[in-house]
Amino acid sequence: MLEELEPKVVLVYGAMPDKIFGDLQSKTQFIQYPDWTTRMKSK
Repeated sequence: MLEELEPKVVLVYGAMPDKIFGDLQSKTQFIQYPDWTTRMKSK
């Protein structure tokens, strides 16, 4: 999908495992937002 749409920025809600995002990080900018469960556990 990244190759088809060629976005400048991708917003990611939740985890960004290297297994999925590792090779893609050179193609666009990713901005990660922690999911609700992660935010509540860190309090």
